[in-house]
Amino acid sequence: MNELRESILSVGVADPETAVSVHATLGSDPALLAQAGDLPQTRQDADTWVKAKFLRPEGPFLEVAANAVADVLGEAPDKPTDDVLAAITTRPRTPYDLRAVTGLSEADLDVLLPHLEQAGLIRAEANPLEPDAPFWTMEHRLARFHYAVLAVHLARWRRGYITDKLWRMTHARWDRYVCRPEFHRLAREWALNDPAAAQTTRLTVPDPRFRQLRTIELAAWSETGEPIALGTIRWKFQMVERQLKRLRYVRRLLGDPKTRLYCVAPRVEAAIAADPDPDLFVISPAQLLRRGANETPNEPASAPDPASDTAPKGDLHPISRLVGV
Repeated sequence: MNELRESILSVGVADPETAVSVHATLGSDPALLAQAGDLPQTRQDADTWVKAKFLRPEGPFLEVAANAVADVLGEAPDKPTDDVLAAITTRPRTPYDLRAVTGLSEADLDVLLPHLEQAGLIRAEANPLEPDAPFWTMEHRLARFHYAVLAVHLARWRRGYITDKLWRMTHARWDRYVCRPEFHRLAREWALNDPAAAQTTRLTVPDPRFRQLRTIELAAWSETGEPIALGTIRWKFQMVERQLKRLRYVRRLLGDPKTRLYCVAPRVEAAIAADPDPDLFVISPAQLLRRGANETPNEPASAPDPASDTAPKGDLHPISRLVGV
């Protein structure tokens, strides 16, 4: 149940955000880690490490990432495959999204998506409100890095003349399309430790008033299909109060069920920390990677306790126990 957490911990990086960044980029394959040199221990070091190992022609992983899809498929990807994988890299996509973005027909996607899934490049994640339209997301980390960072300027990366400039131009894509999805997946895995949770997913909810779709990154569901927790996630940056208001708005769109609310972020605004809602919990990256008190590596975790068991005795307010953990 905690495979991703254990895989991230296995790379041996103490800082939680840096550990997620390294794992999102390379994974935990010992054969790859053996070529990675000394792993970064801070986020700043991670930037330097990515540039040296993945973005310079002499680095060990530029060509590995650039050829990842061809190596998996046994042939160079054709344009439909490239288009689908590039679209899925930027965000999870339903089949409807992919038809709109790529121009491929439903029949084409019905053949292509299972083929890419079987190859280990993508995976289907449940969409409880539309079970027949799963969210397709990237599974292969090096392929994800290729489409997120390398693909557009691959010839320039290979020449190596303006690597520093290209990295400044594409650094945000690494954070957004490589690291952030890994963090989202880790948060959903963490929420699944609740014994009442049968499934955790991303969620897209129709908003009839504004004729839009509202998306939240974390929703936990019971076996009977009832939502038991909803969450918003912020990677790298401070979470602002507006995101909490949006989370509550989405809950109202769902009929205002009784649920926990999770704000998953390295830092939150003071207004979130001071919110008196007893069902609101702030979850830090360190908590997502923390094993239970009686848990050993590779053992299932007990139910997630959003309120740390190290809280001062008599302190019963969940926010006061969590901020700064």
